[in-house]
Amino acid sequence: MAKKPEKELGGPRKMSLGTKIVIGIFAVVMALSMTLPSLAPIFAGTASSSSQSSEQSSSDQESSESSTDENADAEVEDPTAGVPENETLKNLANQNKDKIVKFQKRLKNDPNDLAALLNLGQNYMSWGYSSLYSGTTDEEKAYSEGLIQKAVEYYDSYLALHDSDAVKVQKALCSYYLGNTDEAIDTLKKMTEEKPDYPMGWANLGMLYEQQYDQENALNAYQKAADADPNDEYGAKTYAEQRIQSIKSAGSSFSDLTNEELLGTKSKPEEGLPGIIANKSEL
Repeated sequence: MAKKPEKELGGPRKMSLGTKIVIGIFAVVMALSMTLPSLAPIFAGTASSSSQSSEQSSSDQESSESSTDENADAEVEDPTAGVPENETLKNLANQNKDKIVKFQKRLKNDPNDLAALLNLGQNYMSWGYSSLYSGTTDEEKAYSEGLIQKAVEYYDSYLALHDSDAVKVQKALCSYYLGNTDEAIDTLKKMTEEKPDYPMGWANLGMLYEQQYDQENALNAYQKAADADPNDEYGAKTYAEQRIQSIKSAGSSFSDLTNEELLGTKSKPEEGLPGIIANKSEL
């Protein structure tokens, strides 16, 4: 199995600027969609997706209405405690504090609150991903990785109460962000074997293969993602077709580089296609 991406490609040959821009823009939109469910229609223009978006809005409204005075008075730990002396990390912590506290209070009053568990997992994952590449010191990296570990803990608690392929995808992406690429690939390979019709597993597996410069397996996974999502209800078809076109356009640009040269890779992993986007009713 290839090594996990850590640093920039050495030498003159790197992923094309166009490819980075395409993936980068997509990653930004996905990051926003994880915390702003109203952006979900970006990934799907079908009636099914619109219905899912309505379910999300309804769920969010119900979540807000379910907040009681008791929840408001519940004592929880300050999620911004221990933030390193880094202005960007402090800003990210302040941006996420209210959302985290809101759902922590709900969870304190009801440990089996699935919506609270899922929202905490999502918020910590998004927060951790943004923080990972805003710090430079070992302390800042450890702090950011700790946020993603918290996301994993909330996802585990959710899965203990309710099985969800979408949340399993999120956990795999968390492993990837933490540098455990082999573990993430193994998780998604198992998922695609057990649930070959679930496009999000294939889409993210393709992304991981692409980041390892395994173009053959990446193309195969992306094609299966597109085939499993013919009406683009999950947004996987659009994403997969974009990546297939990008890989084919790149042609053999990496074919004469050694494995070591290829796997110098990037300082920041791509964000992937969140499984939650297609399963908003789970909120």
